[in-house]
Amino acid sequence: MRILHVSSECAPWAKSGGLGDVVGALPDALCRADDGVQAAVVMPFYRKAQVALAKRGLAPSDTGIVADVSLGPATARVRFLRLDRPGRAPVFFAANDAAFGRDGLYGYDDDSLRFILFSKAVVGVARELLGAPPHVIHCHDWHTGLIPGLVATNARALLPGTRTVMTVHNLAYQGICSKELLPLTGLSWDVFHLDAYEWFDHINLLKGGMALANAVTTVSPTYAREIQTPEFGAQLDGFLRRRRVFGILNGIDTEEWDPTSDPHLAAHYDADHLDGKRAVRAALLQRCGWSEQPEVPVLGVVSRMTAQKGLDLVLALISELYAFPARLVVLGTGVPRLEDGFRLAARHYGRNVRAQIAFDVPLSHALIAGCDALLVPSRFEPCGLTQMYAMRCGTVPIVHATGGLADTVRDPGDGGLAGGEGTGFAFGHPTAVGLRWAIGRAVRMFREHPEGWRTIQRTGMARDWSWSRSAADYLRLYRAL
Repeated sequence: MRILHVSSECAPWAKSGGLGDVVGALPDALCRADDGVQAAVVMPFYRKAQVALAKRGLAPSDTGIVADVSLGPATARVRFLRLDRPGRAPVFFAANDAAFGRDGLYGYDDDSLRFILFSKAVVGVARELLGAPPHVIHCHDWHTGLIPGLVATNARALLPGTRTVMTVHNLAYQGICSKELLPLTGLSWDVFHLDAYEWFDHINLLKGGMALANAVTTVSPTYAREIQTPEFGAQLDGFLRRRRVFGILNGIDTEEWDPTSDPHLAAHYDADHLDGKRAVRAALLQRCGWSEQPEVPVLGVVSRMTAQKGLDLVLALISELYAFPARLVVLGTGVPRLEDGFRLAARHYGRNVRAQIAFDVPLSHALIAGCDALLVPSRFEPCGLTQMYAMRCGTVPIVHATGGLADTVRDPGDGGLAGGEGTGFAFGHPTAVGLRWAIGRAVRMFREHPEGWRTIQRTGMARDWSWSRSAADYLRLYRAL
């Protein structure tokens, strides 16, 4: 089975969040799951990807495959490069310097046009990239939402047997743009209606992609249900209730997040030898300039700083950390208001708070493994990966029970947690009161029932967070199309 994943991001070459991690891991897992699977990824050849490749001493080869894409009166040429690495699915890069050779991935006035160009180019050369027509083109998020529409209509003769899957990683981002761009998409006006690409007299690329794909998935079972409600549906809940949405939980790269061998950790350990985790904790405290206080838990945050992530709830409790008692270490970047809030908190409450406003992969590993509990108070969370990273490293998650957080963190109550039935602490309402309640439970367990705490750690570490299960679920879906 030939499967082509199309995405605006793919780790480690260019990513802004979980989308890149998923696309960087899922194709490899599909190939491992079945020797008969030929999977590949195609993504834009951003400047950031060029830098990432150069740092690793890698140079993708020119395939000689070119797409000349019509964009109204203009034509844009897209070249395709290929990167092969042992044991990994090949990655194709779509190169057009005017569209993708920029400092950032997104945030430009012509983003919709850039990804229209990318999508049309990929559809035009998909059969050449894989040496034969793909059985499945798996599209990720709004940036590729044009592809199911093209494959279902104007490109059907080019790819007659190809099926499409549209995966929603975050429904909040839909690719809404002017209907004046429709003549540039390669679609006819026949698809500009309520049940396809039309949205309040604009084009909605994600909505149209979901409408015309052969299957729609999202990245956790709970999020699949949530987006069909007014609270989480981003004004598409009615549209989604008329469709079947499959929720397939993401996995994580368990080799990258392996406390027995992670090069970013000061010591290595496993569930039966947690002394190494205490050494990683000590190294984090030393980095923070704090003395060792074994009875005071260290809480961690590793996150984009946005309203979605609920970090304003954390800020609201900063002044109460001393009373719990607890310490807090924060790593991330995002909106200036939240960045400034954590900088100010670190200055005013230095005995209990440290903040690093940065994107730092080695430090994220050291922090997630070194803290005792990880806060993930997201208002909504399609899947979430950091809570799985935490459990893999024996760090107990404290989460708002939504989306993938509800699917991965089981909280049967304090007694059940101490008895090995759960993996973390959850609260039902995304408020400072709810987060305070959950932190309070966690601090009491940490201080008063250390054996129960170790049970929670070991239960989380015993869970299988690999991509094997997810890959099997996706293969079943592909074969049913």
